Amino acid sequence: MNSKFYTNYSEETFISKIEHSLEKCELFLFSVSFIKKAGLTFLEKHIEQALKRGVKGRIITSTYQNFTDIPSLNVFLSWQKVYPNFECHLEYESFKDCGFHSKGYIFDYKENSELVVGSTNITRFALLKNIEWNLSYESYMNDLVVLGAKKEFDFLWNKTLPLEKEIISKYQMQLDYAIEKWDMDYFEPENMMVHPNKMQKAALKELRRYRDMGNKKALIISATASGKTYLAAFDARNFGAQKILFVVHRETILKDALDTFAKVFGSNKTYALYTGRNKNSEADFIFATNSMLSLHLDEFLPNEFDYIVIDEVHHATASTYQKIINYFNPDFLLGLTATPERMDNQDVFNLFDYNVPYELRLRDALLNDLVVPFHYYGIRDKLIDYSLNDHSKIAHNIAENLNCAFISKEITKHHPKGKLKAIAFCVSISHAKLMAEKMEIEGFNTTYLTGNNDAGERILAFKKLQDDNDPLEIIFAVDILNEGVDIPGINMVLFLRPTESSTIFIQQLGRGLRKYPGKEYVTVLDFIGNNYNRSIQMAIALGTLGKTTYMEKAYLMDLVRNDFNALDIPGVVINIDTLSKEEVLSYLKNENFNKEIYLIKDYQNFKNYLKLSTYPSHMDYLESDLAPDLLRFLNSSLKGSKNYSYYSFLSKIGEEELPIFLSDQKYFIDQLSDFLPLVRKEEYLIIKELLNGAENLELLIDDKITKTTIQQALTILTKKKLIIDMKLNVENMSDDFKNYLMDLIDYGLKRYDIEFGDFEGKFKLYNNYMKSQVLMILGKTSLNYMQGTLFNDDEVIVFVGIKKDLVKEQRHNYKDKFLNSKLFQWESVNNTTMNNANGIKILKTKKVHLFVRKMDSDCGITLPFTYFGEGVFTNIRPSKNGEFPTLLCDIVLDNEVPKDYYFDFEIQEGANN
Repeated sequence: MNSKFYTNYSEETFISKIEHSLEKCELFLFSVSFIKKAGLTFLEKHIEQALKRGVKGRIITSTYQNFTDIPSLNVFLSWQKVYPNFECHLEYESFKDCGFHSKGYIFDYKENSELVVGSTNITRFALLKNIEWNLSYESYMNDLVVLGAKKEFDFLWNKTLPLEKEIISKYQMQLDYAIEKWDMDYFEPENMMVHPNKMQKAALKELRRYRDMGNKKALIISATASGKTYLAAFDARNFGAQKILFVVHRETILKDALDTFAKVFGSNKTYALYTGRNKNSEADFIFATNSMLSLHLDEFLPNEFDYIVIDEVHHATASTYQKIINYFNPDFLLGLTATPERMDNQDVFNLFDYNVPYELRLRDALLNDLVVPFHYYGIRDKLIDYSLNDHSKIAHNIAENLNCAFISKEITKHHPKGKLKAIAFCVSISHAKLMAEKMEIEGFNTTYLTGNNDAGERILAFKKLQDDNDPLEIIFAVDILNEGVDIPGINMVLFLRPTESSTIFIQQLGRGLRKYPGKEYVTVLDFIGNNYNRSIQMAIALGTLGKTTYMEKAYLMDLVRNDFNALDIPGVVINIDTLSKEEVLSYLKNENFNKEIYLIKDYQNFKNYLKLSTYPSHMDYLESDLAPDLLRFLNSSLKGSKNYSYYSFLSKIGEEELPIFLSDQKYFIDQLSDFLPLVRKEEYLIIKELLNGAENLELLIDDKITKTTIQQALTILTKKKLIIDMKLNVENMSDDFKNYLMDLIDYGLKRYDIEFGDFEGKFKLYNNYMKSQVLMILGKTSLNYMQGTLFNDDEVIVFVGIKKDLVKEQRHNYKDKFLNSKLFQWESVNNTTMNNANGIKILKTKKVHLFVRKMDSDCGITLPFTYFGEGVFTNIRPSKNGEFPTLLCDIVLDNEVPKDYYFDFEIQEGANN
């Protein structure tokens, strides 16, 4: 007998012991509760070499704690197909409440056997870093201890399930809802120069979870200056990446990216640039421009890199990027962007299979102190006429001597501490050049940059601007500073052009938000010209920094009137001068943005932006800052009637490339579209299954979908005349029609996954619902309900409106309102007393679900209700309402309303609780 103790820091480490045992054994049996691909990577080669030489192997692992990941199971599944001497079993609910937590490794050699037991799972951290204890026991084959271990292994083997594709799919579905994991699965080595911040840790956790589900690619959306490159480096390290490729379209970004990865990984890796000047392909980590890499793909093997990062990924639909993405086959592909705008007719989200595990918008970055705050000044410039439709005329108008003197005066007025370090966004190249010349005359040291400047010229200008000892004060720029430029020292941003897009406004604003020593905030001067009917884009852009359930006209107008104070972001100051404020408010008040002219314009702008010859698909509208909300086209009216579907809208605006469908097909599309946005998946999943020829709908059953909900959905679909006797009510379905339906269904299901995929329960707090959707969730099959109160067994659903669109004098007649953040005053329907039927039901109610909307409609569109959670009735009292008696009730909510919603729903701060 021979025993030995192993740790990760013993003379022979545990991982070395397992590797050596695999090299000489004739049989191995592993029973390991947790296995991660990042850990399996270290043993994968040794296990496969053993299998190739004929060693018999069996592995049991588990779904305990939802920790074992799908990629590991896929490796075992593939080995089973290649090696008849290998088998794997999965513990999947085999032991019910008894957690499968074994860590045992058995080896048979020519003349003896060995048992290794302890604490080590097959994960990267258990094998390399964690404090782990393990003991080996080596003896003759008939030793009672070894025989006892083998007997226990056989018992577990017979109780667990053979690993098959079907059980992996079932486990993957389970992982979809298993959000919280007990092990964060990332670490921060002591010798690292930097560590993940709070938001990066949250993103790392979600990236890990997505990989657990078997996803090989993901897209991270993170606000400008919030540390996307560091996030990529942290995740690559957690992944255990040995060979990394980092790709971006600008050479100026690569050096910073290389430095970032070096800070995270340290000196134990080699790093190299792969650009027009440097073509080192031998380093561990390669940082390449897309243009150069796409010309030299033959220098690399398709599987050379196990981890690839595409930065500024909204450019990734360009042909050079497509060549790169299609050529390489990494274990994981990560996309990074601050704004996932599509740059041509393809979909960035589609490149990453619509996997968006984390999204950090500017509000979150500001609230979490990841960027500096900003002081925004909207300045009315009476000398500029933005009604000119010619960009050249606007440029010369802005650059006139008198206007440059005005700009100079405002810069001086808002001059930050120390040296001025300003970026000015201009209309065109000629405008940037002209402004640089004119502002030199005004006494500023300036230069201008355009796409014609090479990387060296840009980097030199950036360094000069940040250098306190260099005279350069203002860089006038066109486009190139919208993205991918790191000039953290910027302390002023100048908007010298009309703001046509709220997204570009936020993107340009973000250029100045990077933290920098001595920098408390960035000053933003926005020069707003006369006749600027797109000034609304500025209001919308700033409004996105708030927390609202629906950005309707009244909300935006209140924000503008109050200088956006309700955003409640520490350090942020927004000041719009009186003239500009009056213009924006007037434009908001008098215009209906759902009129035909605006709907068509928004549609055409989006279509043109995508450069499509045909209409954008449903999926083209999904998850893009630039895309209008598709539901806006469905909910509005054209030509005197509602658009029940996207197809209906396209037909009414005369879209020429629209396929022609029969009347019953149009009816089918309208009725199916009426479910959007989905609050449950059953109806769409049923239609999808039937379209694909499936007959057994019980295969849809999972943690959320039951036989009962499937039957309810079938009843609703039958009432809508969408199916008859489990068959679709559409005869001789054409390919065009089926493709249209599948696009619609994919949109509905993907949007549901984004909004509800991680949610468990009946109603999601602070989510929006129409009455019909509430009824559907309650299991009702009749979805028309006109009343404001719905009694459902011992609970009641209350639908109320606080009438924000009425003037204060008119609103005195309505008593529904928040008394404080946990108390809502509600008035019953007329003719309700303590003694009649409705009153008795109220008195007996044990649970209240509160749904509130700010107003009934906005610009002709019926608004949804926001769900504020469960509560109970208290202080029930009679109330006189003219000749009709009512009851007043206070609803005490289980969850206190977050401060973010105070402004939007008129909750008084500091009210007594």
